[in-house]
Amino acid sequence: MRNTILTIAILSMTIGCKKEETATPIPEKKTPTEQLISGNQRFIEEKSIHPHQDKKTVLKNQNEQHPFAVVLSCSDSRVSPEVLFDQGLGDLFVIRNAGNLISDIDMGSIEYAVEHLDVKLIIVLGHTECGAIKAYIEDKDNLYKKHLNHIDDIVATLAEEKEEQAEEKKMPKEKNLLGSINANIEHSSRLIQENSIIKEHKTKIISMRYDVHTGKIIQL
Repeated sequence: MRNTILTIAILSMTIGCKKEETATPIPEKKTPTEQLISGNQRFIEEKSIHPHQDKKTVLKNQNEQHPFAVVLSCSDSRVSPEVLFDQGLGDLFVIRNAGNLISDIDMGSIEYAVEHLDVKLIIVLGHTECGAIKAYIEDKDNLYKKHLNHIDDIVATLAEEKEEQAEEKKMPKEKNLLGSINANIEHSSRLIQENSIIKEHKTKIISMRYDVHTGKIIQL
């Protein structure tokens, strides 16, 4: 009898240990930046999970929104932040225009997200083969100064960026598409960093570039 009780006790301890060993680990909570990076990795590997893209999410967000990041990106049809970062409804507060530029309205939109929605991360997302930057590069005779159309206004804005001017001193813009793209991204990032409301809320700002050839997003 005594041996039977001892055997049962040993078996119980063994089973308990096995349960501990096979217990599912609690996943670590990712930071907003990590969520975006892992989402883009899923997109690249064709393992997108398309989160928060259902009727349940629509109903959950019908009275308020809680995005975890602002994304300022280009209007280019190949650059859709929710797709590239594998996010869904209510996740990203997206502002788009040709060349991911910063106007007063764009800045006001960012201020709203930071001040009223308590967003703690801002991404400035430029991309390779940007048409706005190419227009700036191809404008060798400064024709934008004539302001014949609104596209000229975009080119003029790019030409006036200090970062673009500094980059052109290093290398002629005609030979430096990638450098001009990076300079433009950094210019928008700097303007956001200098905003008093952004400073007050200690919001993190990250410059990123999307590669339209590979689908990968890198941090500059």
